[in-house]
Amino acid sequence: MTRIRNHFTAAAVLAASTLVPAAHAGAQTRVTFVPSVSVAHVYDDNLFANVEGSAGQMLQIRPSFEGNYESPRLTFMSLYSFDMLRSNHPDLNTFDARRHAFVDTKFRSTPATTFGVAARYDRSETPGEVEFDTGLLGPRRTAERWQVGPTLARRMGPRAVLTAGYDFQTESEIDTPGGTLQQARVALSREWTSRTAIVGSYLARHFSDALDSHMSHALLAGVTRETAPGTRFSVYAGPRVTSYRSGVEPEVSTSFARVTNHIDMALDYWHGETIILGIPGPVAVDSATARAMWPVRTHLEVGTHAGITDIDTIDSRHARVYRTTLIGSWTPRGMYTVAASYGLDYQDGDIRRRFEDNVLRHVFRVSLTVAPRLIRSILPPEEAARVKGVGR
Repeated sequence: MTRIRNHFTAAAVLAASTLVPAAHAGAQTRVTFVPSVSVAHVYDDNLFANVEGSAGQMLQIRPSFEGNYESPRLTFMSLYSFDMLRSNHPDLNTFDARRHAFVDTKFRSTPATTFGVAARYDRSETPGEVEFDTGLLGPRRTAERWQVGPTLARRMGPRAVLTAGYDFQTESEIDTPGGTLQQARVALSREWTSRTAIVGSYLARHFSDALDSHMSHALLAGVTRETAPGTRFSVYAGPRVTSYRSGVEPEVSTSFARVTNHIDMALDYWHGETIILGIPGPVAVDSATARAMWPVRTHLEVGTHAGITDIDTIDSRHARVYRTTLIGSWTPRGMYTVAASYGLDYQDGDIRRRFEDNVLRHVFRVSLTVAPRLIRSILPPEEAARVKGVGR
């Protein structure tokens, strides 16, 4: 799934993809359907994210359905899953612990123009699971998150691409006020060399909740460079003005990614603003993340994910969240995967003012996933006739 938080970065990636020549008209259509079920045993030593943690064990069953469609002009990806939970804490037993749905589609109307729409829906009894930007811990209660974002990319010449997009995001939680974030951006990318592109963009945000609404505007300039095959670096920065603070503040996003046969690695840093469940108004965010996966053997992978996030509210509350996860997965056959993970969350401070002390949480998880992959290729009429030995 695409991470829609760094919108000007996403625009640059879309611009780069639009420069790729359109697929040949005779290419085949491919349909993929992947039904799967995952059974996991989870141990959590702080089920309710309190200063004094309560440990518990859970049996989690997650059915999911994935469908993909690929043709020369249209790609469509979708995923839906839900969690059933059984725990030694009776309050946590439920057939609807979490729902997740995702849709991403792109349509190439002409060789120079591509339209796209990405949307996702999340509902969880653990609000921290839907706080993708911050990982902020919170009490167990039902939380929902909706997000949808249409995009447009238009090649303006042999080296220039114009992209535009809009994102609508809303979050709500039982017994707390909901919040909405709307973002619009326009970016122009120009290829400087075969490996370097320069990008200029404008980003506008509108925040609204039950109490107030706020606006911000940012002008950003950046560069993306492919330093080696499979290795890309990008940096974007510029001034931002807001309706809730005087003066000018910076907006910054940097990323580094390397994908080879030996490692899949990504580093990101973001200084910006977003919304958080139950918190009125926008919050300022400093977020640094690192991710790496290593294929140890043909069927064995190990990896790690780490992140640090600083959060500041408009009424001067502060929290810092540390997140670390170690992952290992073994796929002895194509449709079976055994995975194990250990996660550690540490939160210093709480912007919800539930407590002032630190919160520590450890989560161990072991799972078995069965996912048969059903694929069908649909050849164009001329190619299908040739394969069958029929002249047209």
